[in-house]
Amino acid sequence: MYSELKSILRESLNVQANADTKSWWENYVKESAPFMGVTMPIIRTVVHGWYKEHVKNAVPMSEQLNLALSLFEGSFTEEKLAGTLCIQEILMPVGMVDIDRDIDRFAALFSTGKIYDWNCCDWFCVKVLGPLILTHGKACADHISSWRTARNLWQARASLVPFTKVAGNPDYYADIELTCRVLIRREERFGKTAVGWILRDISKHDNQFVRKFLDENLLFFTVECVKNATKYFPKEDQKAYLSKLKS
Repeated sequence: MYSELKSILRESLNVQANADTKSWWENYVKESAPFMGVTMPIIRTVVHGWYKEHVKNAVPMSEQLNLALSLFEGSFTEEKLAGTLCIQEILMPVGMVDIDRDIDRFAALFSTGKIYDWNCCDWFCVKVLGPLILTHGKACADHISSWRTARNLWQARASLVPFTKVAGNPDYYADIELTCRVLIRREERFGKTAVGWILRDISKHDNQFVRKFLDENLLFFTVECVKNATKYFPKEDQKAYLSKLKS
């Protein structure tokens, strides 16, 4: 349905591609996803120019989120990042995302394999899902947190990473703790590292929450995850947790 518009965007991005940038990106994500080779500032410029010239007055507002979501069908990471930026910077500010209607559609980006690596996952979490929690509060947070039991690793990771946006708000700690308990028990590295990330951010505001969680669940941590969770602890305390883990 949107093939011509998507082709225009893809070509506009491809014109800006650079072999060195492609190599840098793919090395950064450990070859987990393909890139054209376009830097983030250029992706942002291209997306806004494409929207203004080809989408704004040509596609009804009610259909523009469908178009943005269809960008995640692209083969290259830049197309998926373009979809994320389109939602975050263009559609969300004018109220074109409805959590009751669209949260399940966002979940489908993960469950259908359109988001399949940590880079795109975390970008979508931080740029779209986190701000939605900030705007819509507990109802939105509870829905996203419910993804913790998803079989798909990236959807499960997305049940926690967005909460970095509200790491200083104890109103969300019940959801965070429950989700952490599920993800820390997963075998996959990127399930566990999501836990380390959120605990690290919470430790800036509530050190005791983090210590309690570590004390009760240390058996399931990795060294990497402990280091992340205790990044802002006194060095002797971090060493104590690492020593306890290894013993």
